Amino acid sequence: MKRAVRPSTASKKSSKASTRPRVKAYSQPSCDPCAKVSDLLGYLAPCLLQSDNAPLWPPDAFALAASLMQKTGAYIHVIERWPPKHYSASVDQWRNEARRIGQEWRQASVTGGVPPKEVQQWWMTVLKCSSFDFEQVINDHQLCEALLGICATADEASAGAGIPDVPRDDPFLEEAHIALIPDGEEGSTLCKSVHRSRVRVLPNLHTPQSGTTIRSLTHHLALCQSSGVKVFWNEAPTNIQKPSLNLLLVPLPSLVIPSQFRGIVGAAMNMPKEFNFFTHRRPEDPLGVRMQVKNIFEKATSNTGNIDMVVFPELGLSQNEKDAVAAEIIAQGAILLSGVGINSSSPTTPGKNYVSIDVPVSTQHFSLEQHKHHRWRLNRPQIMQYGLGGTLDPELSWWEHIAIESRKLLFLSMRPWLTLCALICEDLARQDPVAELVRAVGPNLVVSLLMDGPQLAARWPARYATVLADDPGCSVLTLTSLGMAEFCRPFDKQTPSRIVALWKDARGGGPIQIELPKDRQALVLSLSVERTEEWTADGRGDGGTAGYPVLSGIHGI
Repeated sequence: MKRAVRPSTASKKSSKASTRPRVKAYSQPSCDPCAKVSDLLGYLAPCLLQSDNAPLWPPDAFALAASLMQKTGAYIHVIERWPPKHYSASVDQWRNEARRIGQEWRQASVTGGVPPKEVQQWWMTVLKCSSFDFEQVINDHQLCEALLGICATADEASAGAGIPDVPRDDPFLEEAHIALIPDGEEGSTLCKSVHRSRVRVLPNLHTPQSGTTIRSLTHHLALCQSSGVKVFWNEAPTNIQKPSLNLLLVPLPSLVIPSQFRGIVGAAMNMPKEFNFFTHRRPEDPLGVRMQVKNIFEKATSNTGNIDMVVFPELGLSQNEKDAVAAEIIAQGAILLSGVGINSSSPTTPGKNYVSIDVPVSTQHFSLEQHKHHRWRLNRPQIMQYGLGGTLDPELSWWEHIAIESRKLLFLSMRPWLTLCALICEDLARQDPVAELVRAVGPNLVVSLLMDGPQLAARWPARYATVLADDPGCSVLTLTSLGMAEFCRPFDKQTPSRIVALWKDARGGGPIQIELPKDRQALVLSLSVERTEEWTADGRGDGGTAGYPVLSGIHGI
């Protein structure tokens, strides 16, 4: 759905001559080691720099101020010298003032007024320092205070942006909702005058409570640098008032055998002979899988009550199976989150590996897709532990034969305390380019779909889940298939494992291994929410709105 064209929110140019220097608009930021403030601001939003007035839309102003602080390290100023002297060195006074200024700015942004006088003063300070080199910024107290003031009050002005269950009679939140509607294939941003190809501003769910980064300064806004990843923000309010969530985990396929793996001859045409591609192909049965899932779903609702979401692991379904299962799950009013695979036996036509999110909306539904960003590489130790030595030569390296599509990252905001992000296998482990986006937004729940061995606390998924739980505070669920968990047989551990999932959150202790009992086909995880107050580095609390999904029940089906 394409966002409607709206008039620019920039104020008209003043008719009076200005004494401050005009900022030149640059097509790209300078790579000179002495890059100037004007280089970055002119690159990000030349249209906002033709007026003496501060940007009227708070996320636009935040994009400029936060980007400059991040580039120069000026956010460190908040640790050394905050609050400013004119707040009588009182964090309480600063907190109240920031909230008041933010509310005034929020109101002005939708009524066609002008930003509060404090924001105007901070903006003029920034413009007067536009000729500064980057390295001068952090040493200028007044400029650092101005940037931090813009950042903090824009954050206060944007409370609730992009979050379900907000009053639609709030003009600002309605404007934010419209701004976030994905623009074709380019994705989402809260900004109106700063183009998404240069920087994005998205809603923020968690403020890190340890360490100090630009992310430590906001509760409601996230600065997301352009990284070649298209970010899509989707609101799908479901059972808004319910303080819990039931996830039905279906760890299909239940059987994986060596003959399902085979090499693709001639696929690695641009690589040395030591590198090859493999594919994983298994029989598909759309009708059979649909009936199996229907039976599981009925038993799950009988056992635990309402099911909010059904989750399949990486490559848990073929495309045809997914379509069949989606028709069943959507009819029940639940969300389907599934790993989907499309195989190809042609060396020149790679297959597909992606996550599909099917969301019911009234009597219909919409579907979202996010392709895997990194191919799985099977090396010698993995070939041996999966017993694939008779199928794939262990002396060679084997890469998953899938296409690498344009990268995108989906966020699904379902409840005030629940925004979901889904990752596929390697995407959980790789630190770029997705990891920084996940940390910036801080989704409440990250679900990582895997085609992996048992989800043991000592293995790699637990390590990376712990990293996200520590910073910014995400709850993380990893899920593999029963077939892959039992297929993994290191020589020193011949007893197959049925530990198909792992849970880690910021509120509990270590990772929790989740085993599928021998006489069960699926699991229901019951999640509840714990709320706590998070604090920004400049001393502003969020009033206890931060939500932490915690594991409150495991039921075999």
